[in-house]
Parts: sequence; structure tokens; C-alpha cells
Amino acid sequence: MALTLSGCATSGRFAAPNYPELPADLRICFNTIVAPPAVGPMPKKRVMLLIGAFKASETEKTDCGKRLIAFYDNLATRSGT
Repeated sequence: MALTLSGCATSGRFAAPNYPELPADLRICFNTIVAPPAVGPMPKKRVMLLIGAFKASETEKTDCGKRLIAFYDNLATRSGT
């Protein structure tokens, strides 16, 4: 009975997960931002350039997200989950 009450030595302890390093290009991609516009009125040309920069950034972030999902899916496949 004492043995069943004592449990095993590692009971309740969990090892920290050992994840592979996140690919550097993903970290860089998600850390890149479009600079905020200056305060005050802007010429129409500047507004259009900013809209273009925001759209390009959104496309880049979408691509980064898809690569991150593929990276994660590859981890799940390798671990058998």
C-alpha cells in the first residue's frame, strides 16, 4: 500500500517542451512593420503610397502566416500528432 501512495519520482513534473528554432525568415517577417503616417494632412500621392505599402505588408504577413502554419504542421507530422 505504501508503494501505491508514494507515486513515482517524476509524478506531477513535466519536462519543458523541446521545440525547434523558429526559422529566422519568419521572425524577421513578423517583426517588419510599415511606418505610421506623419501627423497632419497628406497629399493624395502620399496617401496612395501608404495604402500600397500597407497592402504589400498585408500580403507579406499572409505569406509569413502560411509558412508558419506549414512549419507547425510539419512539426505535428514528425511527432505523430
